[in-house]
Amino acid sequence: MEEEFYATVKLLSGEELVAKVCYLPEEDKLMLDRPLVVENAKQRKGQMEVSGFALKEWISATFDNMFIIRKDHILTMSEIEGEIVDFYEKTLNRLESGESLAGRGNKLPRGSGYLGSVKEMKKSLEDIYKKS
Repeated sequence: MEEEFYATVKLLSGEELVAKVCYLPEEDKLMLDRPLVVENAKQRKGQMEVSGFALKEWISATFDNMFIIRKDHILTMSEIEGEIVDFYEKTLNRLESGESLAGRGNKLPRGSGYLGSVKEMKKSLEDIYKKS
């Protein structure tokens, strides 16, 4: 395993990822640590349009942080540093803590969506069944 570094990775699928990466020479693959997908972002401020990018979770339906990609799925890769690495790290921290971009928490309270216990619901359904 070679040394880790921050990079932007362009996949053949068209997706652009930012992650800490490490080349695995014995497997000829790339290991991505906590990859985030790059999405273009535009915002209008009066008469001016401001363009930039946002970083979002690449794969949402997993708790894994590391992914292996075959080298032949990569179009290009470029090492990044400075402000982009800082933005990547801040975005990761924000995602892990559940904060929104504006700094307000967007986590739901623990009781949100709670409708009752399974036992109560089971009893209610049994009562309805017995009455029918």
